Amino acid sequence: MKTYIGTKQVKAEPMNELAAVEKGYARKNEDNHEWREGYHVQYTNPDGSTYDSWSPKSVFEQAYKCADNVLNRLQIEFSELAERLDSLDESLSRGFDHVAEKVGYKQAAMLISQRMAMKAYFDVLDTRIDDLKQSNNAPSQTQG
Repeated sequence: MKTYIGTKQVKAEPMNELAAVEKGYARKNEDNHEWREGYHVQYTNPDGSTYDSWSPKSVFEQAYKCADNVLNRLQIEFSELAERLDSLDESLSRGFDHVAEKVGYKQAAMLISQRMAMKAYFDVLDTRIDDLKQSNNAPSQTQG
């Protein structure tokens, strides 16, 4: 099977499973498991209509990160970039010649350039995040 990465923007609010069942967002507790904490999730269909569902807290928080303001979005972007930069650093850690043997000299040189650009971008995001955290109006920021 191939690997896929999904991205979907949703609206959500904390809601326990019992309340979700009562509202029709979750199935009845037929196996008598303990009631769980979770989220009422509202999805938007391609035609603009919406539907409501419920997701257990651990499942929801693994799939979604709060992006309610500019600081949240920058922190998500920073975290994703940090993972990619770490992965690239790991690939480059054995040295240019080792990388060039695997992908060729031209690709190895472009990977070095890519790493430099990613690091510069990483540093800009880090500075923006620090600046927003220091300004007391960070949560009211709404544009990127």
